[in-house]
Amino acid sequence: MSNVIAHYRALHQIPELSCKEYKTADYIENALRELGYAPTRVGATGVTAQLVAGEDRPWVVLRADMDGLAVGEETGSPFASRHPGQMHACGHDTHCAMLLGAAEMLRGKVLPQNILFLFQPAEENTFGALEMIAAGAMPQDLTASFGFHVWPGVPYGVPATRVGALMAASDVFEIHISGRSAHCAQRSKGNDALLTAVDIVSAFEEIESHAEDKDSLLFCGSIHSGTTHNIVPGSAMVRGTIRTYSPADRQVIKSLLAKKVEDAVAARGTQAEFIWESECPAVMNDGALVAQLREVVPELAEAQPTLAGEDFARYQELAPGILIWLGTGDTPPLHNSRFFVPEQLLEKGVELWQRIAAHDWKK
Repeated sequence: MSNVIAHYRALHQIPELSCKEYKTADYIENALRELGYAPTRVGATGVTAQLVAGEDRPWVVLRADMDGLAVGEETGSPFASRHPGQMHACGHDTHCAMLLGAAEMLRGKVLPQNILFLFQPAEENTFGALEMIAAGAMPQDLTASFGFHVWPGVPYGVPATRVGALMAASDVFEIHISGRSAHCAQRSKGNDALLTAVDIVSAFEEIESHAEDKDSLLFCGSIHSGTTHNIVPGSAMVRGTIRTYSPADRQVIKSLLAKKVEDAVAARGTQAEFIWESECPAVMNDGALVAQLREVVPELAEAQPTLAGEDFARYQELAPGILIWLGTGDTPPLHNSRFFVPEQLLEKGVELWQRIAAHDWKK
């Protein structure tokens, strides 16, 4: 048995937001050193460690994300967050704990490839994977990357994945509209930024309809405009997201949205600045790799895709990879203040990591 539960309890109490995972990174580094590894700090809060089988061997990356969420915990756990207003409501503490458990159990093992244990910050804002890649964390001779995500709704202890799109591309945008304010009694002297925003958002469902996959989503979560009841708003801001499974649908919706913004400002005499706050491709699991995984993990179930996003997709742009869900059963949903992971599940994750690390993925 590994120390996975002790790691989980410790990490669960110190959730930190994206790019601020300093205590988490320190904990992971210290745990790896105690296991005999020589961890490397990547950027401010990323951590890697190597298990080298031979200089001529290829590399496999095992990845865990680290960041928490701005959610106040309401689980009642004796190991609840000590950071007010912050919580591991997405299970990243369990991901780190399971990977530390795997690092413990794999020490001294003869493996068919080199293993890079990669602890990644800032998954929640989708910038962390790109930052790890840009910092040179990924090995050159990379055969494959693997990641786990605990997942409510999948039966307890069951690993699940699928070939192709598992999680959607996630593109977050802001549209800043500039008009001209005026008294409502003389609204013809103004250029209404709020009505421009309404024109744009009202077209979202029609734009969605042009996607081939009808699950594609163009969503507005926020409109900010106006200060009082009788002034034509001179500015407005629209914030939303696009979620798609295919690159083609992603491009269709982006193009049609840009055209709608152009048409709306022309009709209202306003101006707009379109900002892509973040852009992350879909998690696309490699078919040949999934076929091998089914041999290694015969209990692997078929997952249903989700419009949630995950920047594990960035590693899949470098080499084939698989993101795997590990079912938590009938727990509260992710990002919920009462979300929890049954501790007994964590040893299952450690055991699955060992099987993955022991398989020759180059063959």
